[in-house]
Amino acid sequence: MKIHDFDTKKGIYSFQLDQLNTENHSHPVVEIISAINGTFSLQSNGQINDNLVFAIIDSNTEHKVFSKNCSIRMLMIESHNLTLTEFLDNKGVKFKNGVFSKTNLAKKNELFSEVKNLARTIDLKTPLDTRIAESIKFIEENELEYKNLISELTSKVCLSDSRLSHLFKEHIGISIKKYLVWNRLRQAINLYLRENTNLTNVSVQSGFFDQAHLTNSFKNVLGVSPSKAYNSRILQS
Repeated sequence: MKIHDFDTKKGIYSFQLDQLNTENHSHPVVEIISAINGTFSLQSNGQINDNLVFAIIDSNTEHKVFSKNCSIRMLMIESHNLTLTEFLDNKGVKFKNGVFSKTNLAKKNELFSEVKNLARTIDLKTPLDTRIAESIKFIEENELEYKNLISELTSKVCLSDSRLSHLFKEHIGISIKKYLVWNRLRQAINLYLRENTNLTNVSVQSGFFDQAHLTNSFKNVLGVSPSKAYNSRILQS
């Protein structure tokens, strides 16, 4: 695996892989997969689409990807406002049950690059609701257990537990508890890529109980184990 971007501030994560085979999973990012050569298969909503060269999976959509003799480029974007949705709509991207897939797409490389450039130049990550934007900023900047986190957040944004939970899921698509796991996963990956340490140390530093807890969370969110996914600490240019 080559890791081209891992930017937690902007929410841009891009990779190149010789092959990709995942378990069923979902994550709070829009995922774009583009075949460099060969084709891949995508399973979602009980259906399997074969011989694909390009796919976009909307955030929080359960799916499974499997490929053979297919190198791919992957781009994950944290999208919590309407900018990316409107951009894709203008490009003719229409999701069906959270998935857009093509067996042939002449301008797939161009679309891939355009989305990446959009994420680099425009803030796609910040939610429109300032209370939810403030909540996300607080989660990312503080290491708190869930119970204490909720208490701090409700006080900070002046909302009840239930109202905050409702608004958060409305804007982000997942619960605060699940977003907390996502935030810890990003921290763990970031540490593993940039520091000369092992998965056990990374697990503890990122708020997981142990390496097994990190591995289970990683599989649920990203579909593969951390050791299988991040076998390189080097960010490629």
